[in-house]
Order: sequence, then structure tokens, then C-alpha cells
Amino acid sequence: MAWWQQTGTTRPKPWIWALVALAALACVATFFWWRGTAAEVATVTSGPIQHSLVFSSRVSSVARTDLSATLTARVEKVLVREGDSVKAGQLLIALDDDDLRAQAAQAQAAITTADARLKSQFELAGPVASQGLAQGRANMEFALAELERTKSLHDKGFLGDAKLQEAERAASSARAAYQQAAAQATANTRGGAETQATQARVKEAQAALQIVKAKLEQTSIIAPADARVIARSVEVGDVAQPGKKLLTLAMTGETRLIAQIDEKNLGLVREGMRAVASADAFPDNKFDAELIYLAPSVDVTRGTVQARLRVAKPPAFLRDDMTVSVEVLVAQKQNALTIPGVALREAGERKYVLVARSGSTHEADVKVGIRSLQRVEIVSGLSAGEQVVVDERIRAGQR
Repeated sequence: MAWWQQTGTTRPKPWIWALVALAALACVATFFWWRGTAAEVATVTSGPIQHSLVFSSRVSSVARTDLSATLTARVEKVLVREGDSVKAGQLLIALDDDDLRAQAAQAQAAITTADARLKSQFELAGPVASQGLAQGRANMEFALAELERTKSLHDKGFLGDAKLQEAERAASSARAAYQQAAAQATANTRGGAETQATQARVKEAQAALQIVKAKLEQTSIIAPADARVIARSVEVGDVAQPGKKLLTLAMTGETRLIAQIDEKNLGLVREGMRAVASADAFPDNKFDAELIYLAPSVDVTRGTVQARLRVAKPPAFLRDDMTVSVEVLVAQKQNALTIPGVALREAGERKYVLVARSGSTHEADVKVGIRSLQRVEIVSGLSAGEQVVVDERIRAGQR
């Protein structure tokens, strides 16, 4: 039985129930309005902050060189493999040289023959030519004397025309023989044509030998400097050809990191900055690097600037083209007012935060300084201990 029936009163009107419900709702709404909206806040604190740029890079040697043969020959020996360290002058690849050694022996024999001929020129041909010249001179002088005597007898009528003509022919032949002997003697002197020709044959044979020796040297492919073998594309039995790459060497010396930095960070970096790097394969083994170069132009396709870092003491595990993460410290302070980065709000050039005061939020313009990945330095506009709203859904004036 309802309470009104027990008490003998009449049943309440419906509108009374409506007034009661409205009153209850008003009380609840007033409670929640007074209580406000729950929001996450953070306290402005004082402490160290630093700003670092982190980017990816690859390991690169200062110089690389591709080794190839300068002649066509079969590969006889390959004495190194990838990863080997080599010294300057060390033999890396040997090519077959049997044919060239035979050519060298042939050229040496040609030199010996030419030298013997030249020696014979001086010791035999020259003296014989000199003797021939003396004999020719004597024969010519005798023939001329006979011609003069025959002319005298002919003029006196003791000899006929036939005898005179015979004496003239003898004198002419003797003169020609003498001229030939003189030419031969001249040719066989040290400055003569025959000597020069023989000397030319000696030089030709010597040059042929030098050419063969040069080719023989080319069958030994050696390291041009201290280096490390980073690529090998040849095996024993292959035919090496000019221009065909056999080995790739990374010269021992300075190790560098090549990176691409977003152009928007150009104002934060400068040459000479120190950096800490770690290979992705060995993240716990960090090593030092130094920013030594920033490209003067921007890559328009990627919007990046090439940077080069020097690694003074590269760890042993570094390999060419290895991926390396680099962190460059661009700014730091030991005692700065900071807030979480998510608490900072920006509207164009304006930067502000929502400060929780007396149960409601108020906008406060701030000036920021260093930014790290998680926190932002507040140069002015806040004091240590104040609370700022982190929840981005909260608006100014909201309880």
C-alpha cells in the first residue's frame, strides 16, 4: 500500500513529481558545474634541458679506388678477399705472364744480336772499309799515272787511239772504285750511316724489351696504398680485360659519416659541432664525431642538405656504407624553467599556455627557448610551481 494510502492523504499530482525531478537535476548540474572538468596538468619546474638533432648517416671512406687490369690476360692468382687489410705495394692479383716472358726473351736476343752487329761494325767493318779506301786510292793514283804516260806516248805517236781509250777507261774505273770505297769507309765510321743504322736497330730492340717489361709489370696488380678490400669481383681462371673492375679498395685514413639534414634545421647546426654516433647494429657502442662540412646548396628533390662528419677514432666494427645514427647537441642549459611540450599552444606567431588558477583556466602568453623532444624552455610568462594544462581539449575559462 502506498504511503498516501496509509496516511489517508490524496495521491500527489503529476506536476509535483515533475518539479521534484527538475529540482534534482538542477542540484546535480550545479554540483558538476561547481566541481569543473577533470583535466591533466603539469607543474612548471626548473632543471636542465638540451636540444639535440638526431639523424641517420652512412659510413664512408675518404677515398675509394677500383682496380682493373690494363691488358687482357687470364687471372692466375687472387691473393685477397673482402675485408682484408692490405699494405701499399702488396701483390693482390697475378695474371698469366708466360707469353710475355717469351716475348721478353725474344727481345733480349734481338738486343744481343744488334749489339754484336754494332761491335762488328766498329771492330771489323770499319777497318776493312779503311783498308779498301787505301787500296782504292792507290789503284786510282796508279791508273791516273798510267793515263798520263799513255797520253804522252800517244802524242808522240808511239801508241794508238785504242791504247789511250783503254787507259782512260782504267782511270775512270779506278776513280769510281775509290769514291765507292770512300763512301763505304765514311758509312762505317762512328758517325756514319751504317753505324747509325746498326745503333738504331740496337735502340729498337731495347725499346721492344722495355715495352714487354712494362707489360710484365702490369700482370702484377698491387695495392696503391694502405687500404681495405671492400669488394671483389674476380676469381682464378677469369679473363681480365682493360676497364673491367676486379677489386674495390677503401683507402686507409679518415673515416667519415655522410648524412642528409632537413633544411629547416640549418639554423641550428654549424661546422665544428661535436656529435655522438652509434651504429644501428651496435647501438650500445657509441663513438665521437665532428661536423666538418655542410653543403652550400639544398637538394631540391628532398629538401635536405648534405653534411659530413669526421670520426677521429673509428671503432673496429665500422664498415663502409654501414647505417649510423648521429646525435648533435645544438643547445643546452643547466637551470631553465620547462614544461612538457604538449602543454605549449601556438596560434600563428603567438605562443601561450593554459594556466590552472582558482579552479579555472587562463591563457598566458609565453616566450620559449630551447626545445627538446619532450620539454620546452619557458623564458618568460610563467613562474616555477605554476600548473599548466596538458589536455588539449580544455579551453580558456573552463572550470
